[in-house]
Amino acid sequence: MEVYNTRFRGDRHTLQFYVKPTHDSEKFQTERLPHPDLGCGIYLMDLNQTISAWGGDRTESLRTWDPSAENWSAPHSPETGPLRSGDGQMRIGKGLLTFCSNKATYNDRVILTPPKVGRYYNFYYANGFLCFYYGNRSEQGGFTRVMACPWTPADQTPIDLTKAISIECKFVGATPFAWGQFQNELLTVSNYGGVYAFDGKQWRTIKEASKKYSYQIYSMLNFRDRLLLAQYPSGELFEYRGGSEIKQLHGWPPRLPEVSPSAREAQTLAIYRGDLFAGVWPWGELWRYNEDEDRWFSLGRMFSHPVAHKRTVHPYEEHALEHKLVLNHWGQRVTGLVPLGDSLMVSTSTKGTYPWSEKYTFLTDDQRREYGSVLHFKMNGNLAAQIKWKDEPIQLEFVVEPDRLVIRQDGQELGSTPFSTDDIKRLQTATLTWGNGIFGKLNGTLQNSMRK
Repeated sequence: MEVYNTRFRGDRHTLQFYVKPTHDSEKFQTERLPHPDLGCGIYLMDLNQTISAWGGDRTESLRTWDPSAENWSAPHSPETGPLRSGDGQMRIGKGLLTFCSNKATYNDRVILTPPKVGRYYNFYYANGFLCFYYGNRSEQGGFTRVMACPWTPADQTPIDLTKAISIECKFVGATPFAWGQFQNELLTVSNYGGVYAFDGKQWRTIKEASKKYSYQIYSMLNFRDRLLLAQYPSGELFEYRGGSEIKQLHGWPPRLPEVSPSAREAQTLAIYRGDLFAGVWPWGELWRYNEDEDRWFSLGRMFSHPVAHKRTVHPYEEHALEHKLVLNHWGQRVTGLVPLGDSLMVSTSTKGTYPWSEKYTFLTDDQRREYGSVLHFKMNGNLAAQIKWKDEPIQLEFVVEPDRLVIRQDGQELGSTPFSTDDIKRLQTATLTWGNGIFGKLNGTLQNSMRK
């Protein structure tokens, strides 16, 4: 699954296998994990089928979940330094590419050092290019550029910035909330609504940035034959299929009828159990799209309070005013959607990753802990596991056994989950399509395939 949700990119080495049961296929369970105690907001970072809660741009803002002990690690920072929004780690082959503290490293090797002027931020790697924003906010000579630097793990020298291909952003201080890719293009969208595409040779502007209206993209996900973009203020998804058009998908997802249609933000996307999931601000809504039925289903809100209403656009506006906060301070975000084993991990936040204050007496302790929390969401029939990269072909097996689903690589079990079905014939006679499905077209070579 290729997805980027606001702060972090999903782990590209996570593999999903799903079978939709014929009975009770719509049933789901949610359970809130112990609170990470990182304040009123977190985002999820996943690597190697492990999730960490990130509590903002400060030191020791990470806590990693231990499912066997059912608790969170002590707060910490990566060895490379504190994580800012847009930093992170990703697997490339057998190595680990890290973006952190204004620089980039591959394993233990520094490949990009901090600039003498300005800063590098919001990194993304794809198609042999390390991309990032480069900005300097000085009153004279201020600039913001999107950079694409050719680099692969085979390169033994640091990135050569003289070979970088860049595009100037219209407004100084532009920043993205998501990156994505479609076929041979990379896409990024600035907070001013500028949409920029890079084809490996040059950048082009698909949509001009503007300060006259809001147009922000908070998530990008490859889905079938298109790239989906989650937008504010419509709260709906847009699609990109190449060319010069980004098309709004009206009603994707719908809106709970009891809340305001204003200032909505589709913030998070995921594919889980073969369906498309979307998290929506400001009422913490979670929606599921069943492609077979061409229908959206509400999974409710990830908060139990307050009762949804249209009196105000955001929850608790009166208390935000009382404490001299921005009006939407207590808006409710779904900030993370991460497939993990048989589950989908969901995280929540206020508008920002703010610390908690005891002066906010209008919330009980249980209520305030619904902000900055992680929920364990589960539907029957999904398994996510981590592949083991090799610089050679690998053999993957997806097996439906009498009582479980199994993924194997080169004969070794990567993961399993309990599962039972009473319609084996349906699975035996189902049509298989190799290399092109709900996750998009396979970007690789399928040397052989068989069914037995």
